[in-house]
Amino acid sequence: MESAIAIPRPDNEADRLGALRRYLQLDTLSEKDFTLLARVATEICNVPYALITFVEENLVRTLASVGMPNMLIPRDDAACSWTILQDGVLEIGDLRHDEKTSHSQVMANTGMQMYAGTNLVTGDGYRIGTLCIWDRQPRQLNERQRDLLTGLARQAMALLELRENEGLLKQALLREQRLASVDTLTGLLNRRVLFERLDSEIERSRRYGTPLSLIMIDLDYFKKINDVLGHAAGDMVLRSVGELILTGIRASDIAARYGGEELCIVLPQTSIEGAHAFSESFREQIAGAEIAFGDKVINVTASFGVASLNADHTDLQQLFAAADTALYTAKKNGRNRVELA
Repeated sequence: MESAIAIPRPDNEADRLGALRRYLQLDTLSEKDFTLLARVATEICNVPYALITFVEENLVRTLASVGMPNMLIPRDDAACSWTILQDGVLEIGDLRHDEKTSHSQVMANTGMQMYAGTNLVTGDGYRIGTLCIWDRQPRQLNERQRDLLTGLARQAMALLELRENEGLLKQALLREQRLASVDTLTGLLNRRVLFERLDSEIERSRRYGTPLSLIMIDLDYFKKINDVLGHAAGDMVLRSVGELILTGIRASDIAARYGGEELCIVLPQTSIEGAHAFSESFREQIAGAEIAFGDKVINVTASFGVASLNADHTDLQQLFAAADTALYTAKKNGRNRVELA
């Protein structure tokens, strides 16, 4: 057996791999539709084995197979690596005696003696993989079989394009859902989603008898920042405080922009004592933050009102009213402080 040789790479290899990456993220392995196309290829060509493959940078990856397991083959040991170097069907009637494949350890180990493959070609013209058939006996395809094999490869590529488009659409919908639920300035949830999430958390808290706390936050003298430094400075302050909140809360917590410079945080499974400690810590973080705005540094403080579900505050409206009253008390008593309902 000859030692493996380095199979040439296409001249557009970097761009080809870039095109291939669009499809490597798709959840297509072992899909019935691709396996069906491979099975049709075996019946058309009257052979027992067929593969649909991706030719990656150093490996050939099986996307679907008939008659053999899905495999990862070193690229320099795979006949598919020769297929992507040309248009049309690459047919090797006897693998043992062809200079391209006589060195292949894979061929020796599997006993394959015949190969025919045609390319999966993207809409922008890149050959990213193959539809190929194999046999353990030397043989040749007829012209009709070659044409049909090429047609099946086009169907496989069309299916890949469909999967990609479905993935892009799903990503777009997720982005739209995020834009519809998030305040773009602070990165926090918007008011509508806050109420929806808080309703669910209150119901869960009632059902399981677990505590739940709500923190209302108002930035002190925020109007003065806008009036003196401009609304861009106010936006920078809100954005910076939003980032502080997002880095300081748990995954189960809910943080939202309630309106203007008012923010709020919902702490599931947290007593009023725990919410008080959290609020004091966060109040100190805000007061200690130095927010850069051009050549200036902005310092800001915040007032906090904290309430928890209890016999007096049993629903969303009562909880908000209690936290809002506590927030008003914090501002009345000098600001930059935490008050409990």
